Amino acid sequence: MKTSKKGGSSSGKSATSAEPEIETLDVYEASAKYYDIWSEDFKEDIEFYKQLAESAGSPILECMCGTGRILIPLAKAGYDITGVDRSASMLDRCTEKIELLDEEVQERIDIIHADVMEFKSPSKFKLVIVPFNSFLHLLETADQEKALGNMVDHMADDGLLTISIFNPRLDRPVGLLRHDGTKLTAQGEIISKFETQTFDMASQTTTVHYFYDVSRQDRQLRRVTTTFVLRYIFYREAMDLFRRCGLDVLEVYGDYALSPFKKESELMIFVARKAR
Repeated sequence: MKTSKKGGSSSGKSATSAEPEIETLDVYEASAKYYDIWSEDFKEDIEFYKQLAESAGSPILECMCGTGRILIPLAKAGYDITGVDRSASMLDRCTEKIELLDEEVQERIDIIHADVMEFKSPSKFKLVIVPFNSFLHLLETADQEKALGNMVDHMADDGLLTISIFNPRLDRPVGLLRHDGTKLTAQGEIISKFETQTFDMASQTTTVHYFYDVSRQDRQLRRVTTTFVLRYIFYREAMDLFRRCGLDVLEVYGDYALSPFKKESELMIFVARKAR
């Protein structure tokens, strides 16, 4: 495994004493700590990316790779893959998992600590992946264009790019606290996850607040909170964005089973190639 560091995000941590204890983590620090717990059972997108990889071949670039949920299975499947992420916390957890892999699998992985708008690699990639909703962390149109332009510059002439984002449904209830489930960790912690979401029509953003209630017999209950702001994108807006950035959209799916996109679809999964 090769690791490059080219800038990144800072992490902070603060806590206050209360009943229960409340801990507010940097958005990526909290995600790195709890993301895998809540995503370990979700694998349907991994099979989707394996199908694309089988068609496109190596090497593969995963932008905003996080803790390696998709990167590691693709490396295990025999593909050379480079992961890019700006969060040191996420990449630290990813690296910990990579170090437990067989040496031949580790050799197929390259990690770059950098922003997707600015990273550089000498490789030209056959497949570029931006996994579920990661692209929506780019809050300004100029940043979206810069990131996509950089990805296109790193694509092979016959390469493919896929981006998966949610299909905006602005009629859903907002401000409600939803329970996403409760899990028991190997360390004996009982973690209950809650979330609430609001929409700002003017800025075309959604703010999602996550609350993790963590308890175990020998400690008091504590609550960990974190907040994401995402810039949601509509279908036609996305199609125009791809066109401006030199991409031709080949397919748009509404789920990872390759169902055609419809207005009621939960997802918009775009597969594109360089414009010819």
